[in-house]
Amino acid sequence: MIAAFLLPFPLRGYRAPYLWVYYRLLSSFGERMQFIASEDYTRDPEHWRAQNRWEMQPGNAQRLQYQVPARESMAGHEYRFLSETVFGTLLAESGGNPMAAFRRLLSERVPCLDAAFAEIFSQTTVQDIEAILTWCNCPSLSAAAEEKGIPVVHLEIGPLRWPQYRATAYLDFSGVNGNTEAERRYLDSGFRPGAGFDIEALRRFFYLAADGEMPEARFKLGVALQVEDDSNLLAFGHGFDNQSLLVYAHLRRPDGGVLMRGHPGSLFALKPDWYEVDDSPDSVAFIRRCENILTINSSVGLEAMLMQTPVEVLGDCAHRFIAQAGDEQARVARLAFYLFAYLVPMHLIYDSSYLRFRLGQPSEYEIAIRHLAAYGVDVGPLRQASTGSVSRLLELAGLSDAPI
Repeated sequence: MIAAFLLPFPLRGYRAPYLWVYYRLLSSFGERMQFIASEDYTRDPEHWRAQNRWEMQPGNAQRLQYQVPARESMAGHEYRFLSETVFGTLLAESGGNPMAAFRRLLSERVPCLDAAFAEIFSQTTVQDIEAILTWCNCPSLSAAAEEKGIPVVHLEIGPLRWPQYRATAYLDFSGVNGNTEAERRYLDSGFRPGAGFDIEALRRFFYLAADGEMPEARFKLGVALQVEDDSNLLAFGHGFDNQSLLVYAHLRRPDGGVLMRGHPGSLFALKPDWYEVDDSPDSVAFIRRCENILTINSSVGLEAMLMQTPVEVLGDCAHRFIAQAGDEQARVARLAFYLFAYLVPMHLIYDSSYLRFRLGQPSEYEIAIRHLAAYGVDVGPLRQASTGSVSRLLELAGLSDAPI
């Protein structure tokens, strides 16, 4: 049995914060699961519809590929609940500050959570749990699972998203957003720089939208802000937040030439100051207006890399190691590995057979073949290649201009 930990506390002000993930798993997984969550998730969907939750809107359900479940489908699974008492203790120990409580949950072991997970694992038949899926880092969960020998699989929506891109996701056995295994896997893979990879070919594979008229890059620096309560910012920003990023950019370019893009999900509106406020229809148009991009750890940074725009990444994130490459060849090689072996086609993280495939510790070559097949590439001839090199695989798939 595969279990899933769904953030149980309203640390960002609303309950069942991963409600859509719960519904997606119920819609897609196709087998009995165990959920470690709060009782909020199992409320009748009519409760959430009455609150006008965005998860109840048909357009969002279609975009994220889930169906709002019937109560009967919820009842077919096992549950272990974290109580309101645990939330109250976590909040009180964090000075009543929900963002501080969220940061602690994401980045450190917390005694009240340690105790809660210990109790949950003492009640369950541990040997029946193959893995625990989680959509956020939680050191207390990871420690409890490690003690029982249960792998924790960190999942999240990836940086390239439909409809502009092929939909991608993160799957990482170390962490998500921060503390990831992306760079280590690349270094261990033997992926060779200089194998003829072309960034434009990589971009064309993933980019689905039509390229419109190319605007002039009028701004020296584009700054991509993030949602203020984003876990990336709270726990993995290396001390930066949106305000300190503004100051950092101002010190870099006190004379202006800066385009500032607020996050569409932000509760706060930017006011024109020493910078201009971006009104581009999407992040691609924003990047095209700028000669350089500055971000803490936004996915806009990865999009800029695909558009061959120089990027400075201040925080921790899975693609930071690409931006830190010493030369162009290394950067392109890292990007190719990241796109095809590290990022996962979105639908696969809700596929039990794929998750068990990854739990079997396949080679990077096998992982990349599985991903290419999911993207619709004919991998029959690729399976017959005598080498286990991911770079060779991408050459055979036509994503490198190196001689075959």
